[in-house]
Parts: sequence; C-alpha cells; structure tokens
Amino acid sequence: MRIRRSSSKRLLSYSICDHGWFGRLASSQQRPCKALAMTAVMLLGVVLCIARPGTALAAEAGVPSGGGKPATPAPAASGQGPTAPAPTSRTSPLPENPQSPARQWLPAAPTSEGEPRPAADADQLKPFGMDFFAAAPADFTVAPDVPIPAGYRLGKHDKLRIRYWAPAVPEVTHEIEVGEDGMVVVPGIGDVNAHGLTREEFRQRLGKRLREQLKNVSFSADLIETRTISVFVTGAARRPGRYTVKAESNLFNVIYAAGGASPEGTLRKVALRRRNKLVVEVDLYQFLNSGTLNADVMLEDQDVVFFPVAGARVTVGGEVVRPAIYEVVPGDRVADAIRLAGGMKASAYARILRFRRFEGGRRVERTLDAQALLADPNHADNMLLRDGDILTLENVTRQVRERVAIRGNVSFPGDYSLQRTPTAKALLLEARPRIGTYWERADLTRCLPDGTPVIIPLPLKDLLDGKAEDVPLLDLDEIVVYEADEKKIVPLATVEGAVKHPATYRVGDGMRVSDLLFAAGGMLQDASKQVAHLYRRIGPNEFQIVRLAPDAALKGNPAENPVMQDGDRLVIYRQQDVEFRFDRVTAVGELQKPGEYRSYEGMTLYDLLLLAGGPTPEAAGIVEVATPVLDEDSNKRTQIETYALADVMAGKHEPVPIKAGMMVSLPRRDDKLTQPCRVELRGRFRRPGTYALLYEGEDLESLLKRAGGFADDADPFGMSLTRSRDKMLSLATSEQIRTVMETMDQLLPTRKGAGDGTSVEVLETQSGSGVPLLGGANRTEKVLLVSPRQLTGMPNNTRISFHLEDRESYISRLGKVRLCDGDIIEVPRRSDVVQVLGAVQSPGPVFHSAGRSAREYINLAGGSAPDADLKRSVVIKVTGGVRRLADSKTVDPGDVIVVASKHQIIQPPVQRKLQDTILDLLGVALVIRSLQ
Repeated sequence: MRIRRSSSKRLLSYSICDHGWFGRLASSQQRPCKALAMTAVMLLGVVLCIARPGTALAAEAGVPSGGGKPATPAPAASGQGPTAPAPTSRTSPLPENPQSPARQWLPAAPTSEGEPRPAADADQLKPFGMDFFAAAPADFTVAPDVPIPAGYRLGKHDKLRIRYWAPAVPEVTHEIEVGEDGMVVVPGIGDVNAHGLTREEFRQRLGKRLREQLKNVSFSADLIETRTISVFVTGAARRPGRYTVKAESNLFNVIYAAGGASPEGTLRKVALRRRNKLVVEVDLYQFLNSGTLNADVMLEDQDVVFFPVAGARVTVGGEVVRPAIYEVVPGDRVADAIRLAGGMKASAYARILRFRRFEGGRRVERTLDAQALLADPNHADNMLLRDGDILTLENVTRQVRERVAIRGNVSFPGDYSLQRTPTAKALLLEARPRIGTYWERADLTRCLPDGTPVIIPLPLKDLLDGKAEDVPLLDLDEIVVYEADEKKIVPLATVEGAVKHPATYRVGDGMRVSDLLFAAGGMLQDASKQVAHLYRRIGPNEFQIVRLAPDAALKGNPAENPVMQDGDRLVIYRQQDVEFRFDRVTAVGELQKPGEYRSYEGMTLYDLLLLAGGPTPEAAGIVEVATPVLDEDSNKRTQIETYALADVMAGKHEPVPIKAGMMVSLPRRDDKLTQPCRVELRGRFRRPGTYALLYEGEDLESLLKRAGGFADDADPFGMSLTRSRDKMLSLATSEQIRTVMETMDQLLPTRKGAGDGTSVEVLETQSGSGVPLLGGANRTEKVLLVSPRQLTGMPNNTRISFHLEDRESYISRLGKVRLCDGDIIEVPRRSDVVQVLGAVQSPGPVFHSAGRSAREYINLAGGSAPDADLKRSVVIKVTGGVRRLADSKTVDPGDVIVVASKHQIIQPPVQRKLQDTILDLLGVALVIRSLQ
C-alpha cells in the first residue's frame, strides 16, 4: 500500500497493490470482507489526517517531522552589532591526515572581530535567593541562643528569678512564672503586674513595691526562661504550617525556618499580620544584596507570616555577576535588573544586551546597549520591564590579539607578543629549539582575512644561520617545530626475554648485539648463555632466524655478535626454557597445601612437609615415601618407606633426602579418633538438642533415656528419622542409579515438559462426524496427551518412613533402631485433626474420631469433587509413610488424606452444518434399526 500526503491540500490517496495483502483480500470472492477492508483503509487515512495535522505544516516551514527545532538561525536585527560572514567552500592546502603535525598544531579558524560567544541558556537559571533558604534544614530551631533584646515585653508563662535582701531580712530567691492574668505573685510581697512591660520597666515597678514594705532593700529581677508562642506561615511558602517558637524570635527566624518562599512565591513582599492587620512588610532582596533587613520585629502569639504569589519576574543571564531569575517591582527598568544581578562582568560586551519579551502572542528580540543605558537612566534602551522578559548580556570574544605562537620541539612553547617577536627568527630565538629538532623545515601557519588557513614552509637551519630571508609575522601566526623522529625513519631494535629492561631501542651506527644487551641492563641470572634467537627481516613479510650464543657475544666473538639492523628482534631465553630437567616431587594426603613441588639440592622430607603447609589435624601418625626404582631384572616397581610423622616434624629422625619423582603421602586417621558421632533431636523431647553417641550404632532407646524421654504433648507415632545418603547408599550404587535412570529417560519421546517431570500437550486431530460408515464431514477435536514421567532430576528423599499400624509395637520397635553419625530425629506435637486435601468440596482439617475410615473423612469434607480420582488417592501417615486410600485400614490423628484429580478432556463446541446434523440422525436411526 502506498500513501501519498499532499502538503498543500492535506489529502491522502491510496493505491492497493494487486499482489499485496490488501489486493488478495479485495480480489477474494467474499464481498463483505472486501467492503470491510476498504472501510478500514479509509478510516486509517482519516485518523492519520486528524492525528498529525502539523506534519505537512512543519514540512512547509522547513521543520523536520520529528518535532525538532528549525535549523535556520534567527534573523539578526539590522544594524544591531557585527555579523559573521557566510561560510564558503574552499579547498584547504592542509594534508588530509588529521594526525599530521600540521593539523595537530593548527588553531581553529578565528571568528569575525567582535562576534560574541553563545550565552548561557536562560532556561537553566533559578529564581534569585531560593538556594539560600532551601539550604535551611527542616528541623531548624526557631529558638536562637542569642541575648534577649532589651525591648522584649513580658507576658504570661515567662519565668523570672527575683532576689531581694535587706539589713534586717536575709536574702530571698523566688523563681516565679507570669500568670495568665499577667501578674507576678511574689511571696510575702504581693502581686506585681508584668504584662506588656519591658524588663527594665518591671524592675522599676518591683522596686517600688519592695521599698513600700522593706527599708534599704536591694533586689534583682532576671528573665531566665521565655514563653513559647505559635506563629502561622501561610501562602506561597516552601514549608507552610504552624511553628512553635520562643517569644524572643524575630520575623526573619520564622522565614528561614519555613524555607523561604516556594518557587511561585515572592521574596520581596513578605507580610507579618497580627489580628488581621498588617504589621510590617519585608523585602528579602535587601538582606540578600546588602545584608540589611528590617525584620527584627518581635513576634506575638497567633501572628501570621504570609508569602504572596510572586509578581513580575525577569531573567538576567550571560556576563553578569549573579545570573538568575529576579522579581521586579512596578517601575523597574533594564538598568535596575542589571544592578540586581550584581552588574556586568569585566568580560561582558556591553554594547550587545539581548532583550527578549512576549508581544502580541509571540516572542520578539531587541538588541540594547547596556553601557549607554547604565550611564543615562533616560536612555531609550532603558525600557520598563514586564513579566517574562529575558536579558542576556553577551561576552567579548575569547580570542587574544596582537600575539603569535610557537609549538613543538622548543624549550619554551606558547604565546608571545607580536611587538617583541615581529619576525620568525626572533620568535625561534625566544623559544629556543631543542636537541633532536628536524632542522630541514618548520611550518608557519597563517589565517587569511577570510579565515582560510595556509601553511608557509620555513628553512629552519638556514633561517637561524642567516642564510635565508627572515619572514615578518602577522597577528595570530603560529610556528610548528618538528622533532627529527617525526620526519625521519629511525632504525629501532627490540630485545625481550630474560633481560633487565626489555624494550625497543634506537639503533646507532655500528651497534651490535652486545651493545643492545648493555642498553637493556644486561641479562638476568637465569638467562641462557648458550642460545638466543635474532629475528631479522629479509623481505616485506619474511624473516630469518639467526641462532647465537649471548655469552660469546658479550665476550666479543664477531661471529656471535652481529651488527644490528632496523627491525631486528633479539630474544633471550631462560635456562629452564632451553633444557629439560625432571625436578618435581608430589605431596598428597592430609597436608595443608598438597600438590607438586620443585626439588632442590639438599631438600629433605621435613623441608617438603613445610613447603606443603604441614600436616592437617586429621593426618595419621605416619608418612609414606614412595620412590620409583628398577629391580635386578630392570622391571619397574615402587619402593615404599614409612616414617613416624611426629619424629619427622620434631627433627628427631635422620634427615630423609628428597629426589625427583618421589611421592610423599600422609594418610588420614580414622574418624572415630578425631571427633565423636553426633545425633540431633528435634521437636517434642524433654531435652532436645545435639547429642554425642556413646558408640557407633547406639540404639534410640538408650538415647531417649539420656534426653529425658518424650514431652507430655508429643506424638511418638509421628517420629521421623532423616539420614544422609552416603550412610544408606555406597558411591557405586548412587552412580549406577543415576546411569540407569538416564538410560531410561533416553528412550522417552522428547517434549517440552513441566517442572515435575511430566508434560502436557494438546493436539488437534481430524475425526469424522460420528457416522464413519456414512463418511460424514470431518471436524477438529482436541486430545490431551500426558507424556511419561521423567526419572532423572526428581527429588531424592533422605527421610526414612516407618510403616507400622500398631502403636505399641511401633514404639517398642523404634527403640531398637541403631543410629548413625548425622542422624536427625524429629517428634511432632500430638494432633487432634486429620487434613483432607485435593479434589474435595471443602478441603481442610477435620477433627479426628477413632474408628472412622478414610472415606468417612472425605464425606465430612463435603464429599469428593466431580474430578476426584479415588483410585489414585493416598493417605500420608503422620510417620511419613504414603499408602493408597484403599489400603489404609485406620486413620490416625495428624494424617493427611490427599484426593487426586483426574484429567478431563473437554472438547470445545463445534459449529455444525445442517447436513452434518441430518447425517448424524440418519446414522443413529440405522444403528437402532440394525440392533432390532
């Protein structure tokens, strides 16, 4: 299907291919399907036109359909600053290789004079002052530890310490709290009104009252604890709510604790209201810009701090001291916004201030002169600000003029003043070329007025010697001085292997193998002195191997000390690489680090045991040393000698020399000698836990006596015994079981199975209509296939089950069970219910009653479900045994009855035709007639 979209008419046209999917659908004989397909096609076209109406419009405007921004730059205002010339396509004389030295040292083409660098993105700026208040922690205390101001007025719940004394009265001290009525009750003196008084006013009133009753009295009144008040923060605050503060706190403490204003709130008109009246209005910009703030107003209970929504905001970015989003007040102009941002930076280009605002539903841009409007407030560019205005102050070009540069193999690379080094020779003498310079040529890179870079070659040696004419330099010129290795092929040779400093070295005139070894620091002590290989290139991809003796080369033998050539590779081998020596001994058994070890001259059995980490605690008391020998008939055999391990480790034994090929073995002692056998008792024992067996094979009856017997609520009939597999099966038996199961599974058909070892597959088969004699119409039926059970990978249970019906004989026979190391014996709590699970109407527990059969318990659980399969149902005994339902004579408390479910093959309804029904009825009639 081809879809054509017209950008001018907004129409869609479709052509349906004859060989496509729509073509096959339309050409079929099913007319309703054809009409449905055509309707779907037309609906698709309508949806595309409605859902993406802007696609064609974007294509006409030159915008990519992906929704990106237009690639064309914004038109520059006429006469508003310099503009860069349009780039032109030129062929550069530079080499194409980007790694060439000329390109490596070539500076980028400079921009036109005065072209500004793109300013910072205004969308990344944040409102001014928000960061300061956002740094306030959520648990900031609003009870500052500062001196109480002198103007603090007393109120209820303030705590005072009053002391007074007189010649006839000893000193008296009272700590008194101002009451609800504002009175201070001084014992022995009376009531003193303190509400609304400052501390000094209260002292005067208290002194007057004391002098009325005492002569020559002295006193003091101190405020030791202030009251707490509730202040509400509302409006566009970052953390509005109710704040409990000390009465001496001021307005700014509450503002800071609330985190300042929210992103939509103001910092310029924060109001303090008291009893629905405005007390003070604070401009936080004064605090943030100058550090002064008229926010030391004392707070009172139930005061409200209100943050209004912010007014007009403008964005000031670019080369200003504090780029941010600022809130302006009515009457503010462009110069005021620049001052709020801290003024211009030294790097600002004051003549280009980009001013953007919304006018008539679109964004317009003007270019202002910041220098002029700051100097003259009445300048035409100093416009009144509106909400949403964006000011971006551009920066001067970063290009440094009146300078030249030199790079490369010189002692002092960098930039130089053009006035000091006006010529190429003067610049080279200032920078001082170093040893190893390529004296044939240096390059002078120069940019033409249109920005095209050119390279002027300089004869470096002749220029410095005065044999070539000096070249005057221009602004932004750059000289590149090369190293000799960059421009010449230097012969190199490599040495590797058993030398002190394997690396690649430069080949000098007449350099030989001995000189290369000396440059590499000499050969190591384990280096082979008889043989080394020199790989020499004899063709583009062909090499020759020259065998030589390094020792003879170092002694000056010309035949073994050839002259080195470019690309030679000398390999010095280690002595162990060039000779065969069997020097290995084997240490096995109960050692900390068994394995193979190298035999040394003078090594003894004691030394080898130390190298192997020494014996383990499970080691027996002997050491066997096996040595391969030849008898008188030259037949191979092994000679074994045994030594006492304690004597060898103590040094009492005669030293046993170790030779290559020996095997030293430390056997393992019997487990009975290392640790006792352990059995764990779990569940309802009087003293459960881990017990050591008195001897291997101790019976359960003996262990039960040591454990105090069973608990009162224990059910011994449910006892279970878990034993590790290695105690029941040998390794050979386990391997044989696994092999037999795998062989059986290989004979099964391959199907994707479930995790339980079986798989279920639904197949569709063709069968007749039920009257095969009449050849009825075929129909599809579904058949459920269950594959054979996989044997391998099935869980292996190590729990031993006991199949005993009689409880008395069960307990007596369990006592004769012989225990093994690692056995786990568990006894459950006595149960009084029987669980009925599976395909029953109401699965769950049923109370046990003696004499009931399994069928009766199933009936108590609501009876069997329609899909119940009683032949495959089982009873899981409390002992862990599993029995068929038909074989279970009794049901004990704690038993679980599991009713199996049989598979049901349900065929879905088949759409039948009238002729199939007639044939089925006719077939049934014929069958009945034949039976008569």
